Amino acid sequence: MTTPRQTVTATQTATIKAHLMTGAPISKWDSYERYQITCLAQRVHELRRAGVKIQGKSVTKNGKRFELYWIEEKDRV
Repeated sequence: MTTPRQTVTATQTATIKAHLMTGAPISKWDSYERYQITCLAQRVHELRRAGVKIQGKSVTKNGKRFELYWIEEKDRV
């Protein structure tokens, strides 16, 4: 039996994967603004653990530092 929390986590993970599979990058701000997902790093970790090849890099913009994630075109299947 799945709990409501497991269902939400699975849905959030699927949402982030679907976004990345379009070729668009995503940051924590993007994930919150578009999908109301506040724990992007955890969802990315889960996807990586499941075998999704997600790239990431630290970006500084306007004095703010954040992580940007994406999937290379060759890895989108």
